Amino acid sequence: MTSRVTRGRTVQRRVNASGFALVLLSGLVAIPFELRAQAVANDEFRPISLDEAVEIARRRNPNLRQQFTAIEQAEHTRLSAYGQFLPAVNLSFGYSNSSSGRLDASNQGFVTTSYSTQLDASYNLFDGWSRFTDLKGAKLGVIEQNARYREVEFLTIQQVKQAYSAAVAARDLVGVEERRVQRQADQLDFVEQQLELGRATRSDLLRSQVDLNNAQLALLNAQNNERTTAYRLTEVVGSEERVGPEAEAQLATEGLPFSRDELFLMAGQSAPSLQTASAATEAAEAAVSSARSAYLPSLSIAGGYAWANQEFPPSNRSWSFSLRGSYPLFNGFQRETQVFQARARANLAREQERAAELNLSSELDAAYASAQSAQAGIDLAEQNVELSEESLRVVQERYRLGLATILELQDAQITLTQSEVDLVSRLFDYQLAVAQIEALLGRSVAER
Repeated sequence: MTSRVTRGRTVQRRVNASGFALVLLSGLVAIPFELRAQAVANDEFRPISLDEAVEIARRRNPNLRQQFTAIEQAEHTRLSAYGQFLPAVNLSFGYSNSSSGRLDASNQGFVTTSYSTQLDASYNLFDGWSRFTDLKGAKLGVIEQNARYREVEFLTIQQVKQAYSAAVAARDLVGVEERRVQRQADQLDFVEQQLELGRATRSDLLRSQVDLNNAQLALLNAQNNERTTAYRLTEVVGSEERVGPEAEAQLATEGLPFSRDELFLMAGQSAPSLQTASAATEAAEAAVSSARSAYLPSLSIAGGYAWANQEFPPSNRSWSFSLRGSYPLFNGFQRETQVFQARARANLAREQERAAELNLSSELDAAYASAQSAQAGIDLAEQNVELSEESLRVVQERYRLGLATILELQDAQITLTQSEVDLVSRLFDYQLAVAQIEALLGRSVAER
C-alpha cells in the first residue's frame, strides 16, 4: 500500500514538474507568433540586454510604427484645419484654336484663336464658428493620437519585457534539466555500484536508467522551448536578425519601491489609458460644438480678375466681386441628426473614460497583488530548493546503507527538480507582474 502511495506521489510530481514549462511555452506570453523558416547554417542568436531590446522595439515594432503613422495623419488634419482660416486662391487659363473662323468682338474680322486667364480668390467670413471648433477638434485629435502612441509604446515595452523574461526563464529551465540529467546519471552510477555490492536489485538499476532517459527527454524539450522563446523575443522586438537574452541576464527579485496607494496615485497622473480616454472625450465634445454650428448662417466673399483676347497676349481685362450669405432653414432634420450623433459619441466617449478608470483600478490592484504574492513565493521557493537538496543527500545516504528504497530516492530527485522549477516560475511571475504594473502606470517602477 505504501509503495502505491509513493508511486502515485511520484507521478503527480512529475506532472507538476513539467507543468510550468508547458505554460511558459503556450500561454504566459500571449503574443501572436508564426515561426519563420530561415535557411541558416546554425541556430545562434545575438545576445542583447533588456534595455537594448526595448530600444530596438521602439524603432522597429510594427504596432508602434503604425501608431506613429496615425500621429502623422492627425497632424495633417490639424494643418487642414488651420488652412480653413486662409483664403482659397485659384488661377485658371485657356487656349482654343478652331478650323473655322468667327467674328471677333468688334465684328471687324474673322479669328480662329482665343486666349484667357483668370485669377479668383474667396474667403469664408463666417461659418457658424465651425472653423474654430474644427481646429480645436483637430488639435485634440493630435493629443489623442500621441496619448494612444504612448499607450501602445508601454504595452509594447510590457510585451518585450515579458518575452525577454520568458527567454531568460526558459534558459534557466534548461539549467534545471541539465542538473537533473547530471543527478540521474550520478544516481545510475551509484545504483550500479550498489548492485555490485549486493545492496541494490536489478529493478533499481532499470528504474534509474528510465529516470535518466526521462531526464534527457525533458532536457531536449527545455532546449526546444528556449529556442522558441528566443524566436518570440525576436518577433516582439521586430528585429531582422535573431536575438536572445545576454548570458548575464537574470530574473530580478528587487521588491516594489512603492506601496499600493502610491501606485494608484501615480496611475491617476500618468496612466496612458486614462490620458487616451480623456483626450478622446474632449475631442468628442468638440465635435458636438462643430455640429451645432450648422444652425448658424454662413457669409463669404469672392473676387476675381480676368484677361481675354483673340490674340496673345490678352489685352481685355475685367474684374468681379461678390458677397454671399446663406442660412439653412430646413434640411430634412440633417442638422438635428448630426448633433444627436455627435452628442451620442461624446456620451459614449465619457462612459469609455469611466470604464478605463475602473479597469485601471482593477488591473493595477491585481498586478500589485500578483507581484507581492510572487515576491513572497520566491523566498519560500528558495527555502524549498535548499531543503530538497538536503533531503536528497539524506535519502542517498540512507539508500547506500540499505535503509531506503529506490522509490524514495526517485521521490527525492523529483522533489528537488520540482522545487527548482517552482523557483524559476515564481521569479517569472514576478517579472510579469512588474511589467504589467509599468504598462499600466506608463513609467518604470525604478523611477522615483
